[in-house]
Amino acid sequence: MNEAGKRRIPDVAAEAEAVIQSLVYKDHRDNDRLDLKTSQIRKFLAAVTSVTNQIEVWHMQHIDTDVLPDELAAQVKYLKVKLAYQAGREKSVKQFAEKARLPQRIDAIGCDRRKYQAFAHFVEALVAYHRFYGGQE
Repeated sequence: MNEAGKRRIPDVAAEAEAVIQSLVYKDHRDNDRLDLKTSQIRKFLAAVTSVTNQIEVWHMQHIDTDVLPDELAAQVKYLKVKLAYQAGREKSVKQFAEKARLPQRIDAIGCDRRKYQAFAHFVEALVAYHRFYGGQE
């Protein structure tokens, strides 16, 4: 088997889908239910998108490196604060963050732009599968 055949490519879609599926439960009428509201996770997605835009602008000027400067790495870390605020307001957001292991994923990024990109794609996939599985406004 060649090198390409040995590489393990992360399946963020499958992982995100599994997280959202784990949040779905049956209500008293045996209907699937998802308490997490779209607006609750869109606020976090907006924060991630803002950081993504900043990183992309920086990367266009520093194409030769994937090591984020301290200022941008701090913005990535600050996403934990935004997440904690939302999780503190809503139990469903806290459960969502825990199931998706979002704080740990943010910590794992460090100063690595590629790790951040993978994280941002994962968050986008979570939002997409939330909608797919009936997430309400």
